Amino acid sequence: MKKECQVYKLSTSDLKILETVYLLNEKGIYPLTEGVYLILVGDDSPQIKEYTDLATYKTLVSYPSKKLSRLVMMLLRYHYLERLYDEASDELYLKVAEKGLVELVDYHKKHKYKFVQKKVKDKQLFLKKEKN
Repeated sequence: MKKECQVYKLSTSDLKILETVYLLNEKGIYPLTEGVYLILVGDDSPQIKEYTDLATYKTLVSYPSKKLSRLVMMLLRYHYLERLYDEASDELYLKVAEKGLVELVDYHKKHKYKFVQKKVKDKQLFLKKEKN
């Protein structure tokens, strides 16, 4: 009996990760997984402020970092992303592979809309009521 090779079907979240890495790669920037996570959840730290113009900024606000790390690992395992080693920092950075570029082009041909930034309301921490 021959074992069939399973195919990984990309979700919208996977495409958002690919799109983020691709947009950064186009600018000559190669992110760590943590950087992609901070962009997708919409972090306000100084390092991320310059990337607020990305189409995928703040589009996965409810995702924990562990879930996003698993998605990145799946994209690496199925060769949608590649690792780029930097000797100076001794880190492995992300780069979109050829297979990932093909998927992004196909996605943009089929879907004319852009990713939607999520709006997060600030939770009201205190409620003030008049005493009777």
